[in-house]
Amino acid sequence: MITATSALRSAARRAARAPRRRSSPSSWYSASAPLEQQQQRVRPDAPIEPQTPVASYTEDDAARDARIFSRLRDEAEGLKTSPLLGASVRKQVLDAEDLASCLGEVLSCRLARSNDSFLPRDELRKACTDALRGDARVGADISAILARDPAAISYLQCIMFFKGFHATQAQRVSATFWRSGDRADRHAALAIQNRISELWAVDVHPAAEIGGGLLMDHATGIVVGETAVIGDNCTILHAVTLGGTGKERGDRHPKIGHACVLGAGATILGNIKVGDGATVGSQAVVTKDVPAGMTVVGLNKLLDPHFDAKRDSVVEKRPATWQYEVDTYDGYSI
Repeated sequence: MITATSALRSAARRAARAPRRRSSPSSWYSASAPLEQQQQRVRPDAPIEPQTPVASYTEDDAARDARIFSRLRDEAEGLKTSPLLGASVRKQVLDAEDLASCLGEVLSCRLARSNDSFLPRDELRKACTDALRGDARVGADISAILARDPAAISYLQCIMFFKGFHATQAQRVSATFWRSGDRADRHAALAIQNRISELWAVDVHPAAEIGGGLLMDHATGIVVGETAVIGDNCTILHAVTLGGTGKERGDRHPKIGHACVLGAGATILGNIKVGDGATVGSQAVVTKDVPAGMTVVGLNKLLDPHFDAKRDSVVEKRPATWQYEVDTYDGYSI
């Protein structure tokens, strides 16, 4: 009889042997692939071709992660005698040998269920550690959170208490299983996705591609579809949806560029591009491409008060309300 423990152990071994995809995407931000190729990539029963390993974890990345872990241990030392946190800090941080093993312990103790029959903890710990070791995006995520979130006061807080960080790293683990293409591995990936949704109210498909330096702030209610792509150094607030229109198959989800900000409650639908450095305002609904560096609000409306001198003079009369429809944007219509 095949038990849940043996199934996950087998899946973890296959996932560990699978080649790692490069963590700093250079060709992600494109939706121009032929439709046949797009559909082939996402067909659930289609085998995934083995990918050539790319050396993306540099000496600088390793040095940064070592510094993060050293700081983390220093912070944990001050809490090891705490009656409420001491046992957890000792087991999850102070007993770990490096950042990856620390995260393996942190994630597995949250993802595993107490009865140990669904996603058993020992196997899950190894799978998480193996998936995140040598992934440059992990340290980039931690650095981004400490740099961009004013509520972040310590490395310990980020690694042990930020559910957006936990959900992001758990998705990276599920993606490792998904990429192998094996049926058992893919179901293990979906099981992890299910558990992420149960624990943190974050639903990110294992096939979604997420860059490094991600700040998933508050995180509750974030939904990211199967063929979505998120570039490096993005900030995503709670209740953001990167979804499909319900009318397409294949490559059907948004492609978010680098250094984008997606405001709380923003809904971005369809296989569209949000350019590098763009901002999507809170509660915006976006169904059309957004040019790089622009801000979109409302229903496909762009803000650009300093487009040219003529527009500047108009904007001065109503600075708080100036906006214009995307379709009537003279000179740069999308």
